[in-house]
Amino acid sequence: MPRVTFPPRLPAPRAFDVVGLGANACDHLLTLPHHPAPGEKVRFAELLRQGGGQTATALVTVARLGYRARYLGGVGDDEVGAYSLAELRGEGIEVEGVRVRPGGLSQQAYILVDAASGERTIVWGRSEGMILEPDELERDQIVVGRLLHTDAQQPLSAARAARWARATQMPVLADLEPVRPGLEAFLPEVDILIAAEDFPTRATGAADLGEALRLLEERTRGGWVMVTRGAQGVVARIDGTLRTFPAYAIEARDTTGAGDVFHGAFAVACLQGLALEEAIDFSHAVAAMKCRALGGRTGIPRSAEEIERFRRETPHRPARPA
Repeated sequence: MPRVTFPPRLPAPRAFDVVGLGANACDHLLTLPHHPAPGEKVRFAELLRQGGGQTATALVTVARLGYRARYLGGVGDDEVGAYSLAELRGEGIEVEGVRVRPGGLSQQAYILVDAASGERTIVWGRSEGMILEPDELERDQIVVGRLLHTDAQQPLSAARAARWARATQMPVLADLEPVRPGLEAFLPEVDILIAAEDFPTRATGAADLGEALRLLEERTRGGWVMVTRGAQGVVARIDGTLRTFPAYAIEARDTTGAGDVFHGAFAVACLQGLALEEAIDFSHAVAAMKCRALGGRTGIPRSAEEIERFRRETPHRPARPA
């Protein structure tokens, strides 16, 4: 049985609804008629610069839907870092705990978007030392929220923050993609794990998704575990059984940031006290709305009315077994 109920019990109102620890970035998006072959020259149709990063974009979703968010992470003292922080401030996100690294190259990405399918290829980089280390974290910056969201860029930092959070009844929501050193210290502190599609197999070695999710449930000591699969929806392990929750049927213009937005919407669903199935469907809707515009943040809705209208008017894709 999960060690936490769903919807999760949250602390009484605090200074922030969601505290986020993890990635921020500056995205440079180029729309192409097709992905280039080696040596080929392709003319881009559109160019857009916009903030990105897993945790930062999730918090933008939280803020646009009317909740208070704090971001914790690191940037260089370059123009890109200043731009990334200015975008977060412009969304109403508090960034006073961000560490600015002298001489550092802030994380940035060049994203090639296939105009026909909306799928993207990402090339990214940053200086070493951008990520917050455990001894840089301050407990008082963490425990002033009702929920902690992290992508565990530095798993040992995420583990420390999660222990502080859970000691004050803050649930921990995790967005995991790569398998990083130190992950075993973080997983036991996770209450809700929503992972990228190939993460469970890479983290556990189990080729069967059901077995991989079972192992992750054990390693999170009874956390809720699920995976996002883009247009194929979400697969969750519930009472020992895999369930598929279908995504909405849309024509995607750009899938950049869809998973990040899903996580931000899921945090909002927790704050709203939605049941699990409703929380997943709500998050599907917000992520699908994002995919109709170029950029990871452009299409994120700003009101409950927009979302409910989309849900009424948009059909789901046929459910496919896991």
